[in-house]
Amino acid sequence: MLNIHDISSSFEARKDAIVNYERETSDELVLYRGAIPNLNDADISLNNFLPRYSGAMIFEPGVTIRQFQPAQSWGDRDDAMEWVDSVLSGVPVGSVDGSQIYPDKNRGIPIAVVQIGSVYNRHTISREYAERVSATLITPDEFADAGVYAFGKEFVDARRFVMECDALIDLMRTHDSVYLLLDGSLILSHINVLSKNIKEMYLDAMMRLLDASNETKNPIIGYVDVSVQRDVITLMRHIYALKETKRLFDPVMFADELNWGDRTKAFICNRDDRRGTDNPSVLDAYMGYREGIAFFYMRMGDLPSRIEFPVWCAGEGAGEIDRIADIVRAETIIRGSYPDILMIAHRNAVIARKEHEVFYGMLNRFCAEQGIAVHAGAKQEYKERDRRFSSM
Repeated sequence: MLNIHDISSSFEARKDAIVNYERETSDELVLYRGAIPNLNDADISLNNFLPRYSGAMIFEPGVTIRQFQPAQSWGDRDDAMEWVDSVLSGVPVGSVDGSQIYPDKNRGIPIAVVQIGSVYNRHTISREYAERVSATLITPDEFADAGVYAFGKEFVDARRFVMECDALIDLMRTHDSVYLLLDGSLILSHINVLSKNIKEMYLDAMMRLLDASNETKNPIIGYVDVSVQRDVITLMRHIYALKETKRLFDPVMFADELNWGDRTKAFICNRDDRRGTDNPSVLDAYMGYREGIAFFYMRMGDLPSRIEFPVWCAGEGAGEIDRIADIVRAETIIRGSYPDILMIAHRNAVIARKEHEVFYGMLNRFCAEQGIAVHAGAKQEYKERDRRFSSM
């Protein structure tokens, strides 16, 4: 049980530190927001003068804030849904999500589960629609072959990502002109802290996904609901000699500049996520895609979300970027706050808590039938005993 008294006392004792952080962040926010209009005049030629790790580069010239005009004429939700129909009618959209059951060291045998849910919707009257759910065991030999701690999460998470990418590639190979949404970033900065073999699993999967997207010309769109990146802030620091900040994030800087549906112009990611200046960034390992991932911010909730896509998707102009933005807007209007196609994939993939117990029951029965000893820890026995009593 949370010790409310201690937490309350800590808030009071640390009040100055929290207040000062907010005050200093606000001062930096004023400084950076004041420089946003300067980006209107920043064009692609500026990229020639930027350092290697500039945070971002210019992709779309012109105004920084792109207003979403249709929303201004909507009187009610029916008007918004009519616009959604005009955008999505006949347009193939798909998505994939995954979930997992990690190995439980209290049961003594390293076996995990990864489940992948995918959905495809062509938005036609004839209901060209498909959902699929598949589940896979990760067995002890796979942990051993990977040379990882058998009861850790990193290998399972990497396998889940690989399977999500495989499912997206399968959708690309079986459908034409489909817009595919990935719930997460196309730029895997988090893998810089992982071991070499786990990092290679992520990179190989991402390279195969980007290759398939390029070959089939099916756009892969990374959707990041809450981004904590500062790529545009880093760009602005370089070109306008602004004070470096470790507090601000791009979505916070743009939040008050964007109404619902508005987006920023697109940038190319040139992120500096190195762990020390002698080490490479994650994008350095992206080979031909190092400068091949573009992004913009678009507001559909309290903070702008980050939308990422391969640069080839833009074609010869901004029309396809606007197309991607409209598809994400339309999917979000259906749900009300989050892209509907992503929520359907999540709903299909999620493994409920009670289903964890079903899996462990299956595991126990299998081990008993095969004569495999499973030794539960004392803490696990207490938890199961408490669960039985609570259900009586």
